[in-house]
Amino acid sequence: PGKIAAAAISDTGTLVAALGKTDGSRLWLLDAALDPIAERSIARDATALAVDPHGRFIAVSLRTNATRLFNRLGKPAGEFETLQPIAHLQFVPTEPLLIAGAAYGSIFGVELEESGASNLSAEIAWNQSLMASVGSLTVSGDGGLILASCHTHGVQRFGSSGQSEGSYHLGGTATRAVPDFAGRSIVVATSEGELNLMSRGGNVRWKTTLPRPPICLEFDALGRFFFYGLATGEIVRVDLEPSDDDDRPAGTESDVAPNVARAASAGKRGGSVRAPSWVQPAAKSDEEVESLVLTVLDDPPRIGAIDRRNRLKVYKTDGSVLGQAPEIAGVGRILRTGPGWIAAATDRLIVLYDARANTARRLDLNLVSLTHLAIRPDTFGLAIVQERDRVGRAVAPDRWVWKRELNAPVEDLALGLDDLCAVSLEDGRVFIYNPDGSIFAQRAADPAEPLLLIEAPENAHEDLAWITLARRLQSLRGHSRNGDILWETSVPWEAWRLLRVGPFAVVVAPDGRSLAFNSAGKPIAQSRDGEPRAEYGADQNGKPLRFSTQGMHLICSDLSGQVLWRAVVDEPLGSLTVGANGLAAIIGRSLAWFPTENDTSTT
Repeated sequence: PGKIAAAAISDTGTLVAALGKTDGSRLWLLDAALDPIAERSIARDATALAVDPHGRFIAVSLRTNATRLFNRLGKPAGEFETLQPIAHLQFVPTEPLLIAGAAYGSIFGVELEESGASNLSAEIAWNQSLMASVGSLTVSGDGGLILASCHTHGVQRFGSSGQSEGSYHLGGTATRAVPDFAGRSIVVATSEGELNLMSRGGNVRWKTTLPRPPICLEFDALGRFFFYGLATGEIVRVDLEPSDDDDRPAGTESDVAPNVARAASAGKRGGSVRAPSWVQPAAKSDEEVESLVLTVLDDPPRIGAIDRRNRLKVYKTDGSVLGQAPEIAGVGRILRTGPGWIAAATDRLIVLYDARANTARRLDLNLVSLTHLAIRPDTFGLAIVQERDRVGRAVAPDRWVWKRELNAPVEDLALGLDDLCAVSLEDGRVFIYNPDGSIFAQRAADPAEPLLLIEAPENAHEDLAWITLARRLQSLRGHSRNGDILWETSVPWEAWRLLRVGPFAVVVAPDGRSLAFNSAGKPIAQSRDGEPRAEYGADQNGKPLRFSTQGMHLICSDLSGQVLWRAVVDEPLGSLTVGANGLAAIIGRSLAWFPTENDTSTT
């Protein structure tokens, strides 16, 4: 019901406590299934939260120097005060002891004793002063190893009675040190991004440097593996024990490192976090980045990018640059693809790129305010709409086959089976033209409404030629070649986009919700939320996918929202586009390519 400021879970997994901030501070208690147990209001200035290992008690510290104790039903169970506000709390698993640490200068040992039903008597047993700030506080299972991560002062170590037992200095700024349950091994994270695995005596067994510093760290009780989390959202598990297929000699420090490498490669195979296969410079300034428009050609696989000077640059999917098309004058940037071809256009000129021959040429067609474009150069040529009221067919080199003037503005344009050309108008009519420009069929929407229009999805039944969407009426329709309605399906909300995605038609609402329909008009996948600017594609099995950006994350998910893979980048994400062979995205001032996982084509 509100934002979570802190959360903790018992070792048994039976109690989850969350500290939330809505109108004030609230404490939510949940069971193992995250079903509510209790909720209560507490002071607005809560600073720390802990749950005892058995899931019986909760400790909440306040900025007023008080720490309140609650039982698992949310009822008050006790209270104690310290000289300073508490910033860190840790229950000792096997002892009736609570370790508390102030943000600067003090660590407290608090003895606990049950007094009556579900109540605790708390008494401060010892207090240890420090001349350093404490970033985190952790304990071993018996409380015999208390670790305070004190940044540039290293990791300070204390015994169960609060006595100082020295410190660990690793040459970095220690932000978190965590022992296993027995206290035999310790893993330490630094703000410089280093991870150090060491023995209780301080001998470093293994270390590595991460691209960004961990913000959280947890050790398996038996010391078999540890987890670290990054600010960008990744959670990584590092296995420390040799696997059964490890053929390295045992008893050396290198026992650890191979398992870390295997964990990383396993994550890559699982596809949860991916990196681009290549990155190429694409712009020299942020202004150039904003003007870049991308497209992906499926056959042969190519990536096209048109820049602010309206020049088309073409890449292979291995990252090599094939060349650059001539600059074209005009405003606006339109990219369209057809089998073997890419067209780049402004409102006045079109450049046509032949991907098979790797050649490009400007077309001299005397265009005026080009608004719609569809291409199929091998058979039909180009379908062009000018000033939204003149449609025509052109073929290379520079020849009009026919032109037609319309008495209403064009809403959408598509090429279909047998080189039929269809246009939908703002008054709800649809004209379907033969290749010679004669009218093959004409239909009118009832009630009159401008229709979004696409060619039938891939592998559709031969009777299906077009799909239209009436946005206000919230109706999706499948049509035959002559425009007759074959089926009609209701859409639960007004949509603003109609996309042809592999074997599906995908409709997208202004708020990002989406629905995928098969060629029979049956909904097969839907999302309840989403990103309005997301792009859509299909995997190798034809399943619809959604590609979106969230901060520094590039996310690939299915329409239900399940994340299939994602990439975390260090620069702002710009435009992106999807094809059958992969995803092209602008990262910072560069073009990056994420291939379809089983695609190896670089022809």
